[in-house]
Amino acid sequence: MSKDNKQLTSETNIDKTTKKEEANNKSNINKKDKKRAFTRDNKLPNGFELSGIKANVKYKNRYDLALIYSQNECNAAGVWTQNSMQAACISYNKAYIQNQIRAIMINSGYANACTGIQGDKNCLTLSKELAKILKIESTQVLLSSTGVIGEQLPMNRISRGIPKLVENKSNSKDSMKFASRAIMTTDTYPKTYGININFDKFKGRIWGMAKGSGMIHPNMATLLGFILTDIDVSKNLLQEALKEVVQDSFNQISVDGDTSTNDMIILLSNKTAKNQEITEKDDNYKIFKKALAKVCIYLAKEVARDGEGATHLLEVFIKGAKTKEQAQKLSKAIIASNLVKTAIFGNDANWGRIICAMGYSKAEFDASKLHLIFASKKGEITIVKDGVGVKFNENKAKKILSAKKIRMIIDLNDGKYKAKAWGCDLSHGYIQINADYRS
Repeated sequence: MSKDNKQLTSETNIDKTTKKEEANNKSNINKKDKKRAFTRDNKLPNGFELSGIKANVKYKNRYDLALIYSQNECNAAGVWTQNSMQAACISYNKAYIQNQIRAIMINSGYANACTGIQGDKNCLTLSKELAKILKIESTQVLLSSTGVIGEQLPMNRISRGIPKLVENKSNSKDSMKFASRAIMTTDTYPKTYGININFDKFKGRIWGMAKGSGMIHPNMATLLGFILTDIDVSKNLLQEALKEVVQDSFNQISVDGDTSTNDMIILLSNKTAKNQEITEKDDNYKIFKKALAKVCIYLAKEVARDGEGATHLLEVFIKGAKTKEQAQKLSKAIIASNLVKTAIFGNDANWGRIICAMGYSKAEFDASKLHLIFASKKGEITIVKDGVGVKFNENKAKKILSAKKIRMIIDLNDGKYKAKAWGCDLSHGYIQINADYRS
């Protein structure tokens, strides 16, 4: 089977899973919110255009240079990696994110991290070259890079690609497909998601794309993610909503425990939905934030699903916690544990590793109240009750853990708070991919 066919199969399976999840989500929408139901619609919000081209940034004959363009000025919000070694594009974006943004250019192949003063100069050069062709101000351009750390960007190749990048921009399905592929590195398929939102007096749309497969362990943000909306939201609330939503989505995934030098999530609002600007935390803000969370959680789960060498998607659901922070810490510790990951790869119900990870999470809990269940589409089985392991059928457990998506449901029986985290198993494939990444 060709690589393209494998990607097509993966995307088809994801669509099937998504339809089931959306059907369940719709049944949970209360009567008051039915008229505001979110419907999946993988179209760009009004006024945005994308493009993706083969610029031969590092490898020949692959999409590796992408453009996001808005016909209108955008309020912008961003969250950035907390790695102290930050790429030049992170520093550049922090300096200009407060401006009204019109464009973002993304390259794959080279990270422009640990590149010194020259890396900073390259950011300024590229923003000016792109702005000149788009006929906008260079201070309205943001930049993003992903790939090998420590090497300078191939400026001539990127510069030669910019005119074609601008020429090809559109709001077509092809432009979305090519742009989402151009930001990939070791990803096996593009990750995009869009929804329509029905408010009381207007309609809006949110669409996003992300890349990420390895070096994924967030701290404020992870991977590269770009989210676009036509809903008019004030800059302050846009930033606040993104920061809060990231905590429950991108910050709740882990592939390998490594936080990249280049991680960023950027949200743009070009205000073309013609709604009255959302400036307060009213019902419209709550609906917008809920929709934003839906997009971010979907993309975050796809990153976890596509972890390098992954064969299982793992979801950890902590409930009955005293606080939300407690639930988040516990769920994140479990999905980040290499011993848990390897057990999942082997379909091994080694629950002691799960309890161990919870114990070093620094989130205090009463182990004597804990219940643990493994679940998948192949069934479910209780493993621990009241903090003590129970006798279970090993063959049944192995069958449950052989499914592509596995859930660990842990009830602390100690409160009303809950949280989810997503990760993947750790396989031989992860080592193979990362052993020869540069070569």
